[in-house]
Amino acid sequence: MDKWSTIQCSLFTDLRMIHSLILFAQASPGGDPGTFPWIIVMIPAVVMIMWFLIVSPQKKQEERLRKMLGSLEKNDKVMTVGGLIGTVHAIDKEQNEIVLKVDDANNTKIRFHLTAVSTVFPKEGSDKK
Repeated sequence: MDKWSTIQCSLFTDLRMIHSLILFAQASPGGDPGTFPWIIVMIPAVVMIMWFLIVSPQKKQEERLRKMLGSLEKNDKVMTVGGLIGTVHAIDKEQNEIVLKVDDANNTKIRFHLTAVSTVFPKEGSDKK
């Protein structure tokens, strides 16, 4: 069976499944295809499931990131989304910029947008892990 035949077979199977689902949805115990009351319950249920699986965790992650960026201080060790590790040299929260010192020997500093910070490493004296 070549690739095109496999795709056609797969599409045909999918269309048959969708058609079966539509016929099942239209059927009702009383035989009247116009009465379909449980769809009124199913749509909000699907919306709630999507909310709890996608939107709610994303909002929690954004809140954690906002708190982390708000608590940044000079001399914190951080990692950017690109994997660059450095020490915070300066923060300008009005301009949303951060300056990281990446090399102590050459005093190399790089300026980033504040949202480029992905991780703040715990301070060496703290007990947090």
